[in-house]
Amino acid sequence: MPTRCSERGGAWIALLAAAALAGAINGYLFLLAAVIVRILTVTESRRPCEVAPLEVFGVIADPARLPALIARVARIATALKVRAPTRIIVGLKPGPWVSTAPIRLQDGQVLPPGETLYLSPLELRALRSRELDAFIAHELGHFRAPDLPFTGPCVPAMPPLYTCQGVRSLPRNFMDLARLRSLIVINGKAWVLKRAAGSIRQRGEFGADRAALAVAGGADLIAGLAKLAMLSGAWSYLQEHLREQVSRGIGPRNLVLDCLDLVQQVAASRHRAWFSALLVREQIAQPTDTHPTLVQRAAAAGVEAPAATARALQDLALRMNQPAESRRIEEELTALLGPAANELPC
Repeated sequence: MPTRCSERGGAWIALLAAAALAGAINGYLFLLAAVIVRILTVTESRRPCEVAPLEVFGVIADPARLPALIARVARIATALKVRAPTRIIVGLKPGPWVSTAPIRLQDGQVLPPGETLYLSPLELRALRSRELDAFIAHELGHFRAPDLPFTGPCVPAMPPLYTCQGVRSLPRNFMDLARLRSLIVINGKAWVLKRAAGSIRQRGEFGADRAALAVAGGADLIAGLAKLAMLSGAWSYLQEHLREQVSRGIGPRNLVLDCLDLVQQVAASRHRAWFSALLVREQIAQPTDTHPTLVQRAAAAGVEAPAATARALQDLALRMNQPAESRRIEEELTALLGPAANELPC
């Protein structure tokens, strides 16, 4: 994670590095200076550093508003023999995750380091009960695996690199060559980071899947993952159109229900079989995602991926809208994204 280390230590390292260079020129004490520089560098790297918080759009789940969710997470944590997370954050964007980093919410509140579980109301509404159990168990499984401490420092650096890496069109001027060299370096850094964190994270994902299988079936896990892919695609589409709506002075009352409506239309369309095949054939993920593919995870769970994805799309087509205690939170977060629309209550 991004850190700001002690300026004093950096000054000492620079001073000793200069001394080492002078020794090398004169032929004296070069080896000793190099050893001292190495010792100080390692010492400074182990010095407690300030960790930059993760920016998260969401609210903290409290027993007054989400008692059933908190009880469910505690039950699954007990079954897995892991400690329940310090906090649960509920946000609109689909895709559960866990972290031990400090969190900065959209209102500026900074939460100290601790075990955090993030969930979206889209998962609470669209997933069957056992599918939701599988998702929660998978995420809690990361807390008992060693992959989180190893890959945590690498992950925050990856999105900015991929943002720079996404620059494809260069202006036709004399700076092209300089930009090309920069892009080569950026692509190299992104490749190294993904290779370094990817293999460890993939092993961690399979280990977390095994934790999910301890509380639910393999078909539940894979069907839930297929639903998540559909929800993520619909959410990206809604985000692109939200700014245009807000600029005209209107906005949705409940983006979660809007997203579910959009997914239902797609899943109930005559292209359902095509989408099912796409979920099996492709890995729908962000460029920085190092998760195994759906087919790989289905094979490890002993499940036929086509059957699980077909079940997921059938559920979404029937609008598997589970009773959600998160309705007020959904509308609260939607209102923060833009003005409430003058429409009938959702």
